[in-house]
Amino acid sequence: MPNPGAEVRVAGVGPLTSLVLGGVFTLVAWLLHASGVGGVVVAALAWLGGINILLAVFNVIPAAPLDGGRLLQAVLWAFTKDRLKAAMWAARSGQVFGWALFVVGAYLVLARRDYSWLWFIILGWFLTSAATAENQQAVVQSRLRTVAVREIMTPGPVTVPASATVTRFLHDLLPWLRHSAFPVVDDGQTVGLVTVRRVNQVPADQRDRTTLREVACPLTEVARATPDEPVADLLPRLNACSDSRALVFADGQLAGIVAPADISQALERISGNRGAFGTAGRGRRP
Repeated sequence: MPNPGAEVRVAGVGPLTSLVLGGVFTLVAWLLHASGVGGVVVAALAWLGGINILLAVFNVIPAAPLDGGRLLQAVLWAFTKDRLKAAMWAARSGQVFGWALFVVGAYLVLARRDYSWLWFIILGWFLTSAATAENQQAVVQSRLRTVAVREIMTPGPVTVPASATVTRFLHDLLPWLRHSAFPVVDDGQTVGLVTVRRVNQVPADQRDRTTLREVACPLTEVARATPDEPVADLLPRLNACSDSRALVFADGQLAGIVAPADISQALERISGNRGAFGTAGRGRRP
């Protein structure tokens, strides 16, 4: 989300929809009952109304990954001006809530032999697991804040001409190149990014007349970065069109390329599993 307000709007849609549906079902059930109609229809509408209202209330509990956790994250984000810190706090609230459900459910099952509370245990385990995963993701992004894109990018990426056909690329260019993703250039200007995966999807009988420009992910859809920005800021912009790769520009000129492997290796270095930064980007396949 670009800002806390957008987070609030997105997170609030679910609970609000459930609340409105619950109110509508309850109102219709009451009107039918007041007019003398009874039976299964009224009971079903009343049940649907109650379930939707209960779902809305449960969903606004301030614990990730519930919508209430998203709302809490938005409030914390607005207060701290730090999206990742807000995400971690919201995830931790989800862990606490999940463990509380788990403990309560386990107590009721073991102490009272009331196995109808098993769903508390299951729900608590699910919420705890989901919140833990979100917390780990936020921690990873927070660590990547300390790493600049220039430290992980492959500088001076090999480019390919936009006018080259897929056949020429596969037969004349690719065998001599060790990469799997290439910026596509036309008259010195970068116009897109092509990957081996995208090229291989072109039917064999069309490769002679299909150019790399036609196959490439357009530059407007490729994630772009600057050398000095944190890697954490780049992550949300990565997309499937460019196979989660990004092009790095400095002063309007192509300076490097970032691949998923680069980010993975950065995380390994942060964890102390590899050497220091500074030689990142050399000798890898973007």
